Amino acid sequence: MFDYYLRLALCRCRQNVPMMLLLVLTMAIGIASCMTAMTIFRALSGAPLPGVSPYLHVATMDAREAVDKDNPDYKRPDSLLKLADAKALVDAHRAVQQVAVAQSLTRLGNPDGDTSSQAYGLMAYGPALQTFGVPLRYGRPWTEAEQSSNAPVVVIDTHVAQKLFGTDDAVGRSVTLGQRSFRVIGVIAPWAPRMQIFNLGQNAGGVTGQDENFFVPAQASLDAGVGPFTSGECGKDAPVVSFQSATVAQCRWMETWVRLGTRAQVDAYDRFLAGYANAQHDAGRFAYPPQATLYGTQAWMTLNHVVPDDVHLNLILAGGFLLLCLVNVAGLLAARFLRRQGDVAIRRALGASKRDVFMQHLVETGLLGLAGGVLALPLTWLGLWIVHMQPVSYADAARFSPDTFVVLFALSVAVGLLVGILPAWRVCRQPPALQIKIA
Repeated sequence: MFDYYLRLALCRCRQNVPMMLLLVLTMAIGIASCMTAMTIFRALSGAPLPGVSPYLHVATMDAREAVDKDNPDYKRPDSLLKLADAKALVDAHRAVQQVAVAQSLTRLGNPDGDTSSQAYGLMAYGPALQTFGVPLRYGRPWTEAEQSSNAPVVVIDTHVAQKLFGTDDAVGRSVTLGQRSFRVIGVIAPWAPRMQIFNLGQNAGGVTGQDENFFVPAQASLDAGVGPFTSGECGKDAPVVSFQSATVAQCRWMETWVRLGTRAQVDAYDRFLAGYANAQHDAGRFAYPPQATLYGTQAWMTLNHVVPDDVHLNLILAGGFLLLCLVNVAGLLAARFLRRQGDVAIRRALGASKRDVFMQHLVETGLLGLAGGVLALPLTWLGLWIVHMQPVSYADAARFSPDTFVVLFALSVAVGLLVGILPAWRVCRQPPALQIKIA
């Protein structure tokens, strides 16, 4: 029967091509606008590190000292700590895993100096790769002994390895980082959070995650003259800190991230964090009540508005526009179907059930929805291209993906069936005798 319904739907569509084009175009525009907004929203929502970030938490506190008092730029307790405080939290080993990190930007070169690569990376104190679930391809992460001795070791990704050495397996090679030569002890697969999670208060870039091309022990990096990407918050008596300066002893520039598995572990670490911060305040180091708080990754992103508010607004408006298109299409379909009451009367009189008539018209609307999805595909590409060309922080997220393709066609068929239910039900509910009389 489905084949018969499909042939009948194609025949009906050919009878009034302009009306069919209007219906398909209306659905396509509504679907494309909704899919454009949904694609951006899906790219910016969800876990930035799938399988890992639900267990990650960042420590925040008001760690200002006397030299930082009355700083008008300070808004609320943030995640930036001095290296000494970050080390103290990591060395306490109160979490399943813990690490202090700061983003850096520098140039890595091979020993000959004939090839170099500008790279973003993370300066870290603690087991960064294990904490963030970074996939190792070759080698190993650094050990606590190497970290304690400030050994010049580094983990790079395959992009840097290929550019500097022409091979993924660069373990044992040497790279220049700042003023020193570092030994490559590990090579990772390309890795980046889906959205930006590090140093959100200081990061003025986009919302999508930055590829981290290298991981290096923080003190070894400072010894080589390579500092963090931003100096963070420095005291009034601190020396003037230039870009990528390693003179950050009087600055708060590191974030402490911890990995916790259960609610009990989160509560216990929250108490430990508050105890540590209050002890520093009582000792006179912190000038203000520290208000120490542990934030989960998603809560931290929400607090810092990583996903802009206009993304949510655009999704709501696109959904409203799609609903408006559906109402218009449903009205046009109802008028179209009701004009066929004579045909329906004959089919009902010949023995067709309400279900048969209903399914016949529903197949037709599903076919229109599928056609709308085909037309919505290039319109969605156009919408994403327009967003990508706009000067907005989430422009890089406007990319079409295979998942979007599947969702788009599922949505188009669902839309076609949804708008056809009421008109199809309306045309098949009349008794056959009344339909014949009208015909």
